[in-house]
Amino acid sequence: MKKLILILLTVGLILSCKPRIENNSKTLDKVFAMSSFDIEIHNWGCFSQSKEHFTVELKNEGYLLQSKRTGKSHLVSKIKMDSLKNFLKTRIGKEDYGGCTSSEYIRLGSIFNSVDYEHSHCSGIEATMINDLLNYYELISENEFKSIFTQ
Repeated sequence: MKKLILILLTVGLILSCKPRIENNSKTLDKVFAMSSFDIEIHNWGCFSQSKEHFTVELKNEGYLLQSKRTGKSHLVSKIKMDSLKNFLKTRIGKEDYGGCTSSEYIRLGSIFNSVDYEHSHCSGIEATMINDLLNYYELISENEFKSIFTQ
């Protein structure tokens, strides 16, 4: 009997600690209501792939977005984050793959509360929209832009 209780407790603990990805508006609202959360962005193409992780921290002036790889950060306005939330609300939970050989995956949230969205649209509009709102390419670039006039 004790063994059975121990097994049930172990299974219950494992299942309760399992990450939950729930693709709905309610969970997306919960994520954006958190004081901090993670963003994970994957891009796949025919010959390359990238995977980036960011932390997001709510500040009075907006959201501080920081690359875990480079350590660079910048402030993203609340208007842009609201636009990202609204953009994702119209798309999460829908099977809309587009049929292209390249794709992008984005996950927002914590280990226990998160939403994800994946697309493979050849137009690049989806990826451009996400980068325009977060401006994350600036944070992951290794080289700083140097003017040819200052060299």
